Amino acid sequence: MRKLNLNPFSEKLLHRYLLECMYDMVDGKSTTRRRLLPDGAPTNRPNLVVPELARESARPDLTLYYRDSKPIPIEVKWKSSLLTDSNQIMELKKAGNGHLISLVEDSQPPEGITSSVIDFDHFCNWLGKRSISLARDSASSFGRQEDRQYWIFSPRGSPGSSCDKNYKKMRAKIRGKRHFWAFRNKPDNVRNHLGIRKGDRLLMLIQNARGLKTGEAQTLSKNGEKLPLNIFRWIEYEALIPYSIDLEDKLSTFFEDGDPEPGERRWPHFIHLRMISEGGNITLPSRGDLSLPVFTSDIKGGGPVNISQSLFDNTMSKLHSSSWVTR
Repeated sequence: MRKLNLNPFSEKLLHRYLLECMYDMVDGKSTTRRRLLPDGAPTNRPNLVVPELARESARPDLTLYYRDSKPIPIEVKWKSSLLTDSNQIMELKKAGNGHLISLVEDSQPPEGITSSVIDFDHFCNWLGKRSISLARDSASSFGRQEDRQYWIFSPRGSPGSSCDKNYKKMRAKIRGKRHFWAFRNKPDNVRNHLGIRKGDRLLMLIQNARGLKTGEAQTLSKNGEKLPLNIFRWIEYEALIPYSIDLEDKLSTFFEDGDPEPGERRWPHFIHLRMISEGGNITLPSRGDLSLPVFTSDIKGGGPVNISQSLFDNTMSKLHSSSWVTR
């Protein structure tokens, strides 16, 4: 007899919920995160949350890294009694502060491992609010393009600046049009970065306000619609791998100064991209509707900001008609 499987969800759904909880993205309250963690865990938000890379490894489902405390490895299960894998148990015990989070607590964890339970109503509320975007995320991973989104990220840069050097360093490492970049480790950047889907279009707009030499225009403002915008370089991209993080890859410290510990890294959140076109050396006489997203990205260290398709298309038209362009 074949029975209908009434559980339509993968454990990965719990991982996504907890990832957003650990970054205080669900309801903006640190109490949600702190309730899920063991007594004695740091009260501050983790600097970095790293999901497991592959199930064949012994890496925990989530590992929380802090600036001044040791990492917390976490296993996630639908019910606590499912923590039976000897390698998983050994890794949690070896850490000395291993933790189990489950949706149902039907048994106590092995000795030396703490545990907590997900608030089911809170999880359901999150799922209700996120269901459509999660469905679109899943569909886009299989190639659906109808739900394409549009983004801008606008770091500051000029000839010889750190942004210019990092961009040239990246271009020197890769071949062809497959580029990569990393966003500054800020809560809003992480939130927006996790919202980017495969196939989305992104505009990297490296702006050089100092090059304007016009006083007021050198200070970016969300109300600066009538001010000019000096663009040192721009690149139009398609997202290939919207989000990646791998602490064991040499790329993980590509944009860092040296080799800092995970809890100290400033640029750990990577995106892999396909270049569509690029250009530069242009001054827009007025910023118009670009004023607010460029300002918002700038205060986040050049992080991604969601914009409308019409603003994206209009901006690309201006860029293509006003500067040198390569494809």
